[in-house]
Amino acid sequence: MIYMVDHVYTDPATEQAWNDWYAANIRLLLTVPGVYGVQRFKAIGQQPSRYLSMYSVESGGIFESPEYKRVQGGGTQSVQFHNAYRGWTRNLFDGAARAPELAKGQRVFVCDSDTPDKKLPGSIKPLWVKAAPGLPKTTPFSAQKLATAPYRAVIVLDATTPVSDFANTGGYVYEPITGVSRPQ
Repeated sequence: MIYMVDHVYTDPATEQAWNDWYAANIRLLLTVPGVYGVQRFKAIGQQPSRYLSMYSVESGGIFESPEYKRVQGGGTQSVQFHNAYRGWTRNLFDGAARAPELAKGQRVFVCDSDTPDKKLPGSIKPLWVKAAPGLPKTTPFSAQKLATAPYRAVIVLDATTPVSDFANTGGYVYEPITGVSRPQ
């Protein structure tokens, strides 16, 4: 399964501190059994900054595990940054055993849809994943939730694919800001 976290971050003055905190938080989450890896991304050309994290996870059961609760997953540790969140979502998706892992020079296009047959640009067939149960239904704070849909298209792009091909699709093109982190 793929667990995706989307953030719209609005405070440039604290953005680096937030990214540093997020890197440390990933190390904690990677100690939870059933979390296999994570990679972080930043949307190209978006202001305020828009981020995406894609985690490969065993199942939604990890979010109720004592280990997950021990590391205070689910946003409770990031309270000092909540005032800068304009949007925040956590989604669990079925349809792939693992998140795609992007290499240097690759980018990823992500687009939500009500159906898995939305017409998207390009000749690359999207990986369609479906929102799955398994996440707690409450959030630890009152950040505006980003709009979500039952399906999400994920397309890995190479460096030669123009970002402009994906303009006006309702989705975003992201570039990796980290490699894939795995449990030690």
